[in-house]
Amino acid sequence: MRRYTLLLAIIILLLLSSLQIALGQATVHVVVVNEFANVRVSPALGASVRGTVTAGTEFWADARSADNEWLRVDYGGEGWVHVATLVVLEGDIAALPVRDPRSIPYGGFESPRAGTSNATGPGTVEAVRGVRVRAGPSTAYPTLANLNYRQTAWITGRNAANTWWQVQYNGVLGWVSAEHVQLQGAFDVNALPVGGIVADAPPLSGSGANDYIVQLKLMLDRLDRAQVSLDTIRTMWTDAALYGRAGCGPYPPQPSDLPIASPLLAANYNILKPLQDDFNEAMANLRYAIDLFIQICNLPGTGNPVGQATVQGALGIVNTADSQFQTLRARLHELIPPDRVAGPNECTLTYNGRTDILPLVQQNVIVFDSFLPDKFITGYCFDAFAGQTLAVQTLQFPDSNIVHFLAVSPLDNPTNFLGVGRGSGADGDLIQVSPIVITQTGRYVLILTDVGADTRNEAPMGNFAFLISDISATGLFPPLVWDDTQGTVVLGQTPIGTPTSPDGGDIGGVACPSSAFTCAQLLTCEEARACLQEFPDNASFLDPDFDGIPCEENLCSGEF
Repeated sequence: MRRYTLLLAIIILLLLSSLQIALGQATVHVVVVNEFANVRVSPALGASVRGTVTAGTEFWADARSADNEWLRVDYGGEGWVHVATLVVLEGDIAALPVRDPRSIPYGGFESPRAGTSNATGPGTVEAVRGVRVRAGPSTAYPTLANLNYRQTAWITGRNAANTWWQVQYNGVLGWVSAEHVQLQGAFDVNALPVGGIVADAPPLSGSGANDYIVQLKLMLDRLDRAQVSLDTIRTMWTDAALYGRAGCGPYPPQPSDLPIASPLLAANYNILKPLQDDFNEAMANLRYAIDLFIQICNLPGTGNPVGQATVQGALGIVNTADSQFQTLRARLHELIPPDRVAGPNECTLTYNGRTDILPLVQQNVIVFDSFLPDKFITGYCFDAFAGQTLAVQTLQFPDSNIVHFLAVSPLDNPTNFLGVGRGSGADGDLIQVSPIVITQTGRYVLILTDVGADTRNEAPMGNFAFLISDISATGLFPPLVWDDTQGTVVLGQTPIGTPTSPDGGDIGGVACPSSAFTCAQLLTCEEARACLQEFPDNASFLDPDFDGIPCEENLCSGEF
């Protein structure tokens, strides 16, 4: 179970993140409280300073670094400010997207404003000197191409300050500094889109599933090779402790740090970046232990005497590196997919370089499972056929503290969510998501996770049951209910599936697909009305003017 917990969590986090953005949680209002704060070109203390601001300066941040230590702000162009100098006035830093310019193209990989493209623009720019075409409007972004003196490129966009232009040069969409080019053609630069246009594909290559697994295996192989150096230098320092002298001779190889290609690192940032940091720290400790031994051997005099304090300090460094090696090796073994193939009652889920084996469940059969402190997410696959309409429901046992969140999607496209639902956390909580319309015959995945960590002070614990029902014929399905006599979950006797409209009228058996859906995710006005009726707490984003008419901008504009 532990092996595929990570993959399922990543898929669920993508969905939760998209819902947060849909609800408008995309900026954070901050104010500088230090006497001075530096605005840097990238989220790092050693990065170049773009400028300095004083206490009381306010910013609206639209992105964060992966470690939540830096926020991206508009400072006549892109800049980064450390959170230690700020106080949040409004918003949630954790809800901001990660946008590290050193590894993620401007706009993010889901909407990249740099990459490959054949787009043209209203005019061109000509280089007045050699200029780099970068992955975003800042010198912090990596170089994608070079525009030489007198070469031209189509101009397709700009940043808000008009200090950087988005250009297309020989199929590469990127950004050039305005001071190094001159505009050509009669056009209004202010009519260019701020933020530029979206590329056909993110910049560079090498972020695919196979590359991700190869990178993990390479890191594991590097650990195994470096282990030989670690064992050798430990023996040398141990001998020095026994004899009081360094036995100088051939020294073990010193391992180097591990570089990871920018697109691969960005596509798997939350996994690979911590691994890379810990790997490089372990290698630095090993190199230090080897360098210290070499320094002892290079001291003037004969016999190479070494004090016990030096030996003990060096062995402490070696033991620290060894512990780091063991931890990294365990994490890598957990991430690298199993060699076995799925059995007859299992399926293989692959997403973004990760592969998991999930159990295969059947429609119209109640399935029982449980969550524990170290198991808070699980997944299942099932077969469905074109033309089917399904209902998915989960019911918590009375002693469960779980707050369920469920998502249904095609197995080969697990982030194309066909239906999602979230529980309330009440005793015996029941979630029902329907109708889920199947348009293609194939295999689908159901992911269940607990999202109650923020509302309780204890780990997830308890049993639950779920059921995937075929409701193609009538649109009705029996609900899951708790039977005190039998002490288990059974099917209820009264079918459900015909909700009513807010004014009490029948809306033709249409149910709300999910309490988490926004107007952009719903398909019809009837679904919007059903959601407003069933989940009135969502009125703030389904019916912002509280006139009883949901989704007036797109779905129900002509219905009333």
